[in-house]
Amino acid sequence: MRKRFIYICSPCLGDMEKNITKAQGYCREVAELFPDVVPIAPHVYCTQFTDDTNPKERALGMELGISLLGICSELWVYGMDNPSEGMKAEIEYAKEHGILVRDATEAYQSAGSETPDTELGDALIVLPCHVGTMSGISVVKSTTVQIPGEAVIELANELRKHPGHDITMEADQ
Repeated sequence: MRKRFIYICSPCLGDMEKNITKAQGYCREVAELFPDVVPIAPHVYCTQFTDDTNPKERALGMELGISLLGICSELWVYGMDNPSEGMKAEIEYAKEHGILVRDATEAYQSAGSETPDTELGDALIVLPCHVGTMSGISVVKSTTVQIPGEAVIELANELRKHPGHDITMEADQ
């Protein structure tokens, strides 16, 4: 199952038809080269029901795109050397929200050589807990909880998808 949502950042304005066709091609390439990735290109999707030449509708499309970016773990930039104004806004949002920004060329070069999540270590959390009082002295013991690295990544992605909400994860038995 595909678990990584990658935001495809490329120009839209200008020769819109050509730019949308390019973005469709980028999505197709990513889907073929990276079996764990769902490519997200808002200007492929949002231009189906908004008019990017109308300033109000373009603002709506950008707002929807930024919302989609919020659920992505990475932003891949096509045209890092010369980003459009819209791309600059997406890149800035990603940086401000801890979303990894990558030049798409570099991402393609690493296809197949990326370290899989299964090589992640575990997170160990030491939790103090009060167990009682002995001769007027509080007795505190600690419990260590081990969380697999993959679960930490999954939690981080869920928290990014649902900002401001608490996430509960059941431990595997």
